[in-house]
Amino acid sequence: MILVFGGTTEGKKVIQLLEKLQLPYIYSTKTEITVALKSYGTYRFGAFSEESLSQFIAENQITYCIHASHPFATVLHETIARVFEKHSLPVFRLQREYPAHSTSKNVHYVSEYPDVISLLKEKFSKKRLLGLTGVQTIEKLTDYWKTNLSYFRILDRQSSIDIAVKSNFPLTQLILGYPNTKVSEEIALYREKKIEVVLTKESGNSGSLSIKIAAAESLGIPIIIIKKPSLPPYFQLAANVSVLESFLKPSKI
Repeated sequence: MILVFGGTTEGKKVIQLLEKLQLPYIYSTKTEITVALKSYGTYRFGAFSEESLSQFIAENQITYCIHASHPFATVLHETIARVFEKHSLPVFRLQREYPAHSTSKNVHYVSEYPDVISLLKEKFSKKRLLGLTGVQTIEKLTDYWKTNLSYFRILDRQSSIDIAVKSNFPLTQLILGYPNTKVSEEIALYREKKIEVVLTKESGNSGSLSIKIAAAESLGIPIIIIKKPSLPPYFQLAANVSVLESFLKPSKI
């Protein structure tokens, strides 16, 4: 049995591949979502601790993991790496495509959230911010949005709205929905909200990163990008679905 960590565009690609190969799998996400599985998949949701993941592997006779969750799911990365290495089971990581780092003076790369706060206060104080970093980051950026008008785009889910409410973020400054898939739509949003600085993650092209950069550049708006975290060395990286399929051949697992 294969354990798939998904909830992303890459997760959907893994589902398609495993259905094509007629391989049974369990598709796992942290929070409950609507997911279209076919003949060979079953679904579960909920966060794993190292202990519960180890128990799940044993109870379900998991033979390997395909890891296709969000690149910024750092706690999950470490949990998967430690537990699967302990069980001597392989982890195949389906990678996203990432645009090359921009050299534009309006594109700023940082490593951590404290760096974001420092940069915002140093260079963009009193600027109207659009946060595209997800609802879980609202609390981390409280020091800025408490004193500077800010908007955050989050998923249109009650669970996401509840997290924003818990952080005391103004509901009128939430933008509910998925990332735009066209530069023109992203430009229209920035203009509508009169955005003066954009904050996002290095989430790859499936996270519409190229679109966000292009829209900001088109309007001459600074964009701050939090660099993607490194992955545990235990993971075997698949650059695309074809490479992942080659990993799944019986001779390799």
